[in-house]
Amino acid sequence: MKRISYIVLIFALALGMPNSGCKKFLNVEPLNKLSGNNFWTSEKDAESFATDIHRLFRNATMSSVLFAVGDERCAPIRGYSGANPYRHDFDYMAKNNLKLAIAARADGPPRILNLPNAQLLLEWFQNNARYDLIPNWTPFFRVIQSCNIMYKEIDLIPKTEISEAKRNQYKAEAVFMRSMAYYFLVRLYGDVPYYKEAYQQNAMPRTNMVSIFNDCVAELKKVKDNLPWTYTDPANRGVRAMRGGALALMMHMNMWNAGFDPGNAKKYYEETITFGDEIEEIGVIKERAYRLLPIEQTYQIMFGRSQEGLYEIQLSDNYGESTARNRFKFSVGLVNQIFAPAISDRNYTELTFYPAYMSKIYPETLTDKRKQVWFDANMYKTDGTAVFYKMFNKSATTQSSDDNPIVFRLADTYLLQAEALAELGTDDAKATDLLNKIRARAGADLYPADPGEGKLKDAIFWERCKELMGEGHYFYDLVRTKKILNPDYCYNPLTYSAFIAGAWTWPIDRAALANNPYMTLNNYWQ
Repeated sequence: MKRISYIVLIFALALGMPNSGCKKFLNVEPLNKLSGNNFWTSEKDAESFATDIHRLFRNATMSSVLFAVGDERCAPIRGYSGANPYRHDFDYMAKNNLKLAIAARADGPPRILNLPNAQLLLEWFQNNARYDLIPNWTPFFRVIQSCNIMYKEIDLIPKTEISEAKRNQYKAEAVFMRSMAYYFLVRLYGDVPYYKEAYQQNAMPRTNMVSIFNDCVAELKKVKDNLPWTYTDPANRGVRAMRGGALALMMHMNMWNAGFDPGNAKKYYEETITFGDEIEEIGVIKERAYRLLPIEQTYQIMFGRSQEGLYEIQLSDNYGESTARNRFKFSVGLVNQIFAPAISDRNYTELTFYPAYMSKIYPETLTDKRKQVWFDANMYKTDGTAVFYKMFNKSATTQSSDDNPIVFRLADTYLLQAEALAELGTDDAKATDLLNKIRARAGADLYPADPGEGKLKDAIFWERCKELMGEGHYFYDLVRTKKILNPDYCYNPLTYSAFIAGAWTWPIDRAALANNPYMTLNNYWQ
């Protein structure tokens, strides 16, 4: 395993950015030569390489607060006034002021514009938040290049050493992980360089994001049936590529494109519905690979490897990896120290939601078990006393902090399919049934719960807000639906001109310009 890790690292460092055209960095020896003549000789080599791809992906997604920002940008949140130091970064993110969040960096003197407790806040950022790492897209391109290498070089393994079914499964996993990396890249930066060839050497411009997702979906369609619905070894369930995860990824890519390519929205909605039907009819009913867990067992979903999980990032507290530190310790009240005092060094919540928002998605007059299972009695308060237990076993004496960040789960796909159906308007009964699967599991009043609840489309949107709270979907749902422009849905909306200029993206590190005459940055942030 260590041999493969070192090989991939050496290659990644030699490769540098895939959009570089400087051949002295890209004209490298083939990977099998770098590793000697004994590489790509057995299924064990393929397994080690695949495992390392997931490690690279974990590094790309978990070295900063990447997941947390999905619940913070343009969100109805503020820092708790009694926090010490006060969490200005929550206010920055809520107002989409990425420059100020990024400015609190670890490399140099405090750059927090004379704020109180600037040094304390800087020290905290140095160890935890690292918004400044998000503009660097290199870690994702390391994943992509590794996937391209695996897809190409696995054919070197003799037929006597690996079955064709297993070879095809590893190829499908490479396509899945490459597409997963592009899923994150596009939602962060918009258009990005797109390549599928191993040992890419030529400089490349940014490719239209709709085209990227269309091609990713086309590639996934070719290979998805080579992935297992689930794994007999529970250690691999959810954290390795499964057919349900590939279908969920294609659903999300189609729904993103429906928002940015409205002329073809009908096609995207129809494909989303087809993929959702495949998950339900085969993955849930026929194969019994997936199911919704009881709402009281949400903490098991978040811990990882449950039957509700479709793809998640494996973390281990034994190796110093944890959601509390890498994902939400800094940030959410959405799941940690602050929101779960049992594992906290503080006795207050640093982040608070607007009470009007909490009352909107969780009306006090309506029944919903999530209010009791996920929250405490202070859920509508902003005085630092609210606790969010979604990622924790509320009744446990001690709490674990190494939950797997969930990328996709079954409840998400039900609501995404319901949204596609509602947008088409051809089968509102089926859309309602999917919505009510989630509400019934939560012990909530079924749609329509009361005459004032609003239209089906709105009900599905708000259901996603509450069901997926803390899982990083909020901001991206606002962007792809354009609800980020509407104060009826977004408490800190963008103007149309800002949106068109790219205010929904992240800045791209200027290092991307090196040796690439075709590269451009996101001008809104310059």
